[in-house]
Amino acid sequence: MSSESREEIQSARDEALAALNEVVDHARYKSFGDGRIRSPEKERIRLKYLRVMVSALDSRRQYLADKDIDELADEVERLKEEYES
Repeated sequence: MSSESREEIQSARDEALAALNEVVDHARYKSFGDGRIRSPEKERIRLKYLRVMVSALDSRRQYLADKDIDELADEVERLKEEYES
């Protein structure tokens, strides 16, 4: 994979992580913070925010895991090149 392609992937991941962080923060605010929906009729909305938060956290975890794997692959390549020199 070319370094330009890796940079594009990393940039897209960084943008996705930033967006996921915003989703988590908003859902946390609506579920637990001052913006909590207190009306019993709207309890289902609170639960939906919790589901969104869990989904966003899971996606964020996967993005970070993918980033770690790519970094490890880069390190392996660097070590292989160093070893072959």
